[in-house]
Amino acid sequence: MQSIRTIILILVPVLLASCSVFTTSYNESSSSSLVTYLYPAGKYTPLTEEITPVISLPARVGVAFVPGHSSRSINQASMASLLEIVRKAFEDREFIERIEIIPSSYLKPRGGFKDLGQIGRLYNIDLVALVSYDQVVTSEDQTSSFLYWTIVGAYTIKGTSNNVTTMVDTAVFDIASQKMLFRAPGLDERSKRSHYVGVSEAHREVSQASFTAAMNQMTTNLGVSLDRFRERVRTDSRTAQVVYRDGHAGGAGSIDLALVLLALAGLLWAG
Repeated sequence: MQSIRTIILILVPVLLASCSVFTTSYNESSSSSLVTYLYPAGKYTPLTEEITPVISLPARVGVAFVPGHSSRSINQASMASLLEIVRKAFEDREFIERIEIIPSSYLKPRGGFKDLGQIGRLYNIDLVALVSYDQVVTSEDQTSSFLYWTIVGAYTIKGTSNNVTTMVDTAVFDIASQKMLFRAPGLDERSKRSHYVGVSEAHREVSQASFTAAMNQMTTNLGVSLDRFRERVRTDSRTAQVVYRDGHAGGAGSIDLALVLLALAGLLWAG
């Protein structure tokens, strides 16, 4: 027993002196950029003439994530699962003819509006909601926790603090005119402590929770943006024109436009 105590008394100062060597900070990020996708040349190139968006009702809408440009981009399964929930929740809306889920793999990185035009023809859609995101996860191992892990084994109680910041931004475009109708951002910041052996699982959990919260906030902000857009439609006829497909009748254009945009706003997140 005396020898064990002696070993511990010798090891503890050594470990304390060397803990700073093992204190680590880990940072990873995933993101996609709407600007990089739509304007690959780095600048906005307008059409030869200003075109007023013409929105056909019932609306044919596509929804997709902007292609990511990092090794930790959201996987296709997660994207499809999220967008399928959205589609099922809103496909029966009166002014939505159909909602097409577009895999981000169908969108070419830096594809621009030319790529969007091809997607529009492929899926026979007029409007598209593009979701871009930026998420950073930082993990930091504390010195005291590493000491406990060293003496007891590969297990820690407070060892790693996982901090995440997530920003999402959704923009709804009329494909033909290349005009953005409205957009809204969402932001979330949170942290979660984890055991040393559970860092990967903690990353996954905090990442998903933060992404969900950011999307919910974006939906609230989208309502504000929608109200502002509706006001612009009322006061400026150049903002948008509403037409009806064969076999469909309509009343006041601005009212019906507001209805379809409300459906689009809900389309982006089922909350």
